[in-house]
Amino acid sequence: MTVKPFDALPPVEVVRQKLGHYLGPFTAKNAVNLGVKQIKAADADAVTRAEIPALIEALGPTLRILLGKAAAEKVAREIRQELSL
Repeated sequence: MTVKPFDALPPVEVVRQKLGHYLGPFTAKNAVNLGVKQIKAADADAVTRAEIPALIEALGPTLRILLGKAAAEKVAREIRQELSL
């Protein structure tokens, strides 16, 4: 299996992979899908780079519960940095 660099992935996939390091891939995928529903009705793969900050914000409460405040802030920072937001 070939792993693409983050700059070759859709923005939402970067979010899934970063969250997957903390939550596992299944939980990360479901968390992203729930966050997407909070910001729009479209499919998660249709989320644009411009919508990622809103997605991160929507995921905030869930991440704070699952990871704690410090780790939630760290993963949000990592996502923003990876996507140059």
